[in-house]
Amino acid sequence: MVEKKAAPLNLSNIALILGTYFENNFEERNTSINQLLYSTTFEQQSPDFKYLNYQIHIWIAAHQLAENTFETKKESYQTAPIFDIFSSNAQDPIEWLDNFERAATANQYNDEYKFQIVGGYLQGSPAIWFSQKTDANAHQRIIRWMPANAGENNTSFTTQFENKFRTPILISKWYMELEKKTQGPGKIVTEYAKAIKKLIKHIDSGRNWTEEQKFYSFTKRLRTDLSYVLWPLLALKNNSTINMAIELAQQIEDNQRIHLGSTLSVFAPASVMAPAS
Repeated sequence: MVEKKAAPLNLSNIALILGTYFENNFEERNTSINQLLYSTTFEQQSPDFKYLNYQIHIWIAAHQLAENTFETKKESYQTAPIFDIFSSNAQDPIEWLDNFERAATANQYNDEYKFQIVGGYLQGSPAIWFSQKTDANAHQRIIRWMPANAGENNTSFTTQFENKFRTPILISKWYMELEKKTQGPGKIVTEYAKAIKKLIKHIDSGRNWTEEQKFYSFTKRLRTDLSYVLWPLLALKNNSTINMAIELAQQIEDNQRIHLGSTLSVFAPASVMAPAS
């Protein structure tokens, strides 16, 4: 019987090792790699190939570690918030952008990466707009996620996205909603305040509203039983803000719930008599 000589570790075998590593599954890879690496006896290998053999083992171990790390991260990403698609001028651009930011924060994406992926979550006319605005020859080309200063507004996605899709029709709609928004029966101060602040943010994209405007928007349709107590307290304070009014209204509501019962304070407006003249 002729003894079968072990094949030397040459460049062809190295290429086969690396190709096998990527093409096969984890178990098959280990078997194939070991067969190839150890088919050449240690004595037959030159010093250069011994070193190369050692380096290949290190390379494989590093990639297996990276693969295991990736699998672990992939499991955690499955529970991360999902990004929504923006595809219509009728959608709320402010809410979509807020949701995108929350999902990106949960996934630990920085601004550079957000800008790289956002185009994949735009469809229809928004996708066409984004493609045109990021073209190399575009006027005021968008090149970043958000501005670091006012001078970068025209080249930032967040600013230009709001300018484009925060349409006059939507702004008028939000104004009407704000005018009609009332803290009705069953709605606690926290819920009412959240709705008011959301509408103000949508309308006042440039953050130009005064505190007096925001304060008035919150207090004008507050439940009667709360506003009756709130106004004398606010009269004692200078420069009342919306946050100050919200905090006091919450305290009044909590006190009513404790002393008068939840049915009176939350689910039905109290019948308040005007003070005698």
